[in-house]
Amino acid sequence: MLIYQVLAFLIIVSGIWLAIWVYSDNRKSKINKIFSLFTVSFILWAPLPYFFNLTNLLPISLYLVRFGYGVVSLFLAVFYFFSTYFPRIGKRYPTWEKILLIIGIGLFFISTFTSLIVENVELTKWGVNPIFGAGKIIYFGWVFFITLISISLLFWKYFSLPENEKIQVQYVFIGLIIFVVPNLIFNVLFPFLGRTTQVRYYPLGNYSAIFLLGFTAYAIVKRELFGIKVVLTYLFVGLIAILLLLDIFVFTSQRWLQGLKGVIFVIFLYFGYLLIKSVLLEIQRRQEIEKVDRAKSEFISIASHQLRTPLTAIKGYISMILEGTYGKLPEKQARPLENVYQSNERLIKLVNDLLNLSRLDAGKIEFSPELISLEGVVSDIIEELRINAEKKGLYMKMIKSLKPLPKIMVDQDKLRQVILNIVDNAIKYTKEGGVTIELKKLDNEEEIKVSDTGEGMDEKELNSLFRMFSRATAGTQLHAEGAGLGLYVARQLIEMHGGRIWAESPGKSKGSTFYIRLPIHLDPKLLKTKTKTITKAPDDIF
Repeated sequence: MLIYQVLAFLIIVSGIWLAIWVYSDNRKSKINKIFSLFTVSFILWAPLPYFFNLTNLLPISLYLVRFGYGVVSLFLAVFYFFSTYFPRIGKRYPTWEKILLIIGIGLFFISTFTSLIVENVELTKWGVNPIFGAGKIIYFGWVFFITLISISLLFWKYFSLPENEKIQVQYVFIGLIIFVVPNLIFNVLFPFLGRTTQVRYYPLGNYSAIFLLGFTAYAIVKRELFGIKVVLTYLFVGLIAILLLLDIFVFTSQRWLQGLKGVIFVIFLYFGYLLIKSVLLEIQRRQEIEKVDRAKSEFISIASHQLRTPLTAIKGYISMILEGTYGKLPEKQARPLENVYQSNERLIKLVNDLLNLSRLDAGKIEFSPELISLEGVVSDIIEELRINAEKKGLYMKMIKSLKPLPKIMVDQDKLRQVILNIVDNAIKYTKEGGVTIELKKLDNEEEIKVSDTGEGMDEKELNSLFRMFSRATAGTQLHAEGAGLGLYVARQLIEMHGGRIWAESPGKSKGSTFYIRLPIHLDPKLLKTKTKTITKAPDDIF
């Protein structure tokens, strides 16, 4: 009883302080007002186990017990409204809210002034034990139902929130877990099963609500919140520290043993401090990296947009000069200008890759899916690149399926960009032989297979091939101007179509083969969904 007396006093003082703290932070905020009301109902309910055990008069104890169970219904009704408004208002159901209020208030009066829920009380060794009436199942069913609905509201809302508001909800979830588990055990399960010993532990379920209030108040008032890992570390260290203190002063009577355990306690506090400090440093480093990464993405996007316009203009003017629009060009000047034109083309390709990269990171790639023939797209690409192959003395051939391939739902421009990139690379990295493109149908997929007789790759190069800014050895040696973005972007675009892309090679100087597989029956809505969710390439090949 002494422990419960101290806890009851601390609970009341803490609850009042939390209500004032949150309400004073923003008196106009609806969520702050709801939290204050939430805290008031908690103060009326949580300390009651101590008070109804103070009196020897069972009629007074019976009234306090009934009042306590009545306040719970109000407490949970307010919690539902809190879940609706926190951290921002979600979808509301006015009719349901009115019904909930009526049921909550009705159960309060039924519990407080009738014997339907608490029929009587009995005095036991541990204090006053409630004897439940015929409405026990209805009451506890309602408690379970409204708790589940309220938590579900927060849970489903969580996935659509920005990162800072997600952290706020995570704080509430931690407090909820600490509150709900003891309550389900001591205040619901034990009384429902008729365990007479539940009265011994009944206050623990009530008092655990202070954790819910504390975490929630902190999430409402504080604008900059620690990550969830930091909070869990604090809880872990604090819980062990409390258990060590209890062991020293409650369960240990010998002085020398208390002294030894005290030394262990101090050592634990030191290492606990180091653990918390290391977690804080890790979070801080991660935030700095994310900040730099965001700045990098913004710079790439802005720089790429600014570069593309003048590069396009340069391309146009050089093209007109080479075509003789401004007069016949001497042979001696034509070759250098052609080199400038090709260099400008490479710059435009790099800028386009950077723009695609920034759009992928921002999840802003837009798709225009349509039914197309894969043979047509590949045939156009072969005709476009045939001149490049013939200049190097390479062959280019296309192997079609015996039966016409069914049309597939894709964004033609983006798929063309991927295939063009792969075929162009195959030509660049092949000195002798040529490039073969094979099309075939495999169950519910269509496969594009691009094989070359070029430099080939080893296993290490294959594993890193589709990563950002990663290039195979042949790429860095034969074409130093590449940035290693083309295949990364290609993989992203194929995965957004619900397909996959990978490469195989028997080894160095033995050629390479790239595979693209795309689903035949693809809902165009899936493409739009993917553009919002896929922003990073996985680390492995598949």
